[in-house]
Amino acid sequence: MNWRQGRQEDVARGAMILLVSLGIAAVIIAVRLGSQQFAPPLPTATPVPTMTPSPPPSVTPIPLAPTPTPRPETPTPTPAPVAVAGVDELYAQDGRNIVCIDPGHGGEDLGNVRVENGRITLQEKDVVLEHSLMLAERLHKKGFEVVLTRETDTEVNPSNEDVNGDGTVAPEGGPARTEQIDDLQARVNICNLAAADLLVSVHYNGAENKFLSGFEVWFNDEREFSGRSEAFATFMHEALQQGFADAGYDAVDRGIGIEDHVVTGPERPGELVPSEMPGAVIEGLFLSNADDAAFIQSDIGDETLVGAYEAAITRYFSVYPG
Repeated sequence: MNWRQGRQEDVARGAMILLVSLGIAAVIIAVRLGSQQFAPPLPTATPVPTMTPSPPPSVTPIPLAPTPTPRPETPTPTPAPVAVAGVDELYAQDGRNIVCIDPGHGGEDLGNVRVENGRITLQEKDVVLEHSLMLAERLHKKGFEVVLTRETDTEVNPSNEDVNGDGTVAPEGGPARTEQIDDLQARVNICNLAAADLLVSVHYNGAENKFLSGFEVWFNDEREFSGRSEAFATFMHEALQQGFADAGYDAVDRGIGIEDHVVTGPERPGELVPSEMPGAVIEGLFLSNADDAAFIQSDIGDETLVGAYEAAITRYFSVYPG
């Protein structure tokens, strides 16, 4: 064998080996492709659901504090009758509601006055009598028994008698007799003889200071029935407050005071036999003040002032019937 022949055989053998290798590789590839074709498909992965964020928990808003509804004013309680030893027996109910109205001053005693341009334009004695007569008429219509210490423009002791028995009378030509205790004792005697259940002394104020104004009520706290006197003074004060408010008049409230007035005060041995019933002295307004005087002289002033007395007296007897 020569060299050329050997070389050809080597080439042929190498070609054969390459072909066999290619065939084997082709078979392997075909097998792999076939297995993939007939193998069951891999399951499609279920996508993880997109998480919807949970809504934040519902928070109930805290309501703002409501605007408070204004509370109605607490009504003024009507005082209940208070038992006082000796008083209830003294005022045993007999079905008669007797009121003694005392219009202050009269006759020579003008009381407080209003002076304009050197001339008296308003006199207390006239106003208190007018209002007392109006009040008496209203109370009569309501079934009250009414006695007045005077019904005309005169003193209650015009003959200047020694009514209180102290041996002294008003000097002739001296001060007005109504300023003397005899005249005041005569007023008290009228109320006592009538067996009145309540004494109402009607007055209007006055002062040199013309800026002073307003209303005030006085009672005495040294009597066995002072509790009843205070109750009436309270009713009277409240009735005036309400009356002026309803009338739209801004009257100065001077309050309730305690005073030893002759007609409502205690005994003065050898000088005064006291009243035998609860009572109060009322100073409606100031005649010396321009605004108060104008109101007193108006129609609404008459209605307000007389109406306040009527309301207070009616309320008193609803608590302490005669």
